[in-house]
Amino acid sequence: MTLPRGVRAECHWAARQILMDRRLTQVERRSALAHELEHVHRGPFPRHAKVKEEAAVNAAAARKLVDLHALGEALAWARHESEAADELWIDIPTLRARLTHLRPAELRYLRGRLAHHDVDEDHHGTHP
Repeated sequence: MTLPRGVRAECHWAARQILMDRRLTQVERRSALAHELEHVHRGPFPRHAKVKEEAAVNAAAARKLVDLHALGEALAWARHESEAADELWIDIPTLRARLTHLRPAELRYLRGRLAHHDVDEDHHGTHP
């Protein structure tokens, strides 16, 4: 089986397989595999629910890969989202998913952790 162009990884339910693009970096493989394993955990879904399901899977996979305290430490010193992602050993889309889906208590923690840091335009949205 081959992957469609632009697809990094994919679950094939009938074959009980996860296919991954061989050209992915180790960090990309880690992020993609966590995403696909979350699909396996959640099970097949109807096509009409694809957008909602992908958002839920992205959020769950990111939460599993990125510990809140590690996220706070990475954001405290990173000047760009690429630095934070590298420190956390994830790709940028996974970092963005983690930040987008913060729970209220997580957001409060991060705001407190980062309160003494200046937030300026050089951070490109790495701070919540």
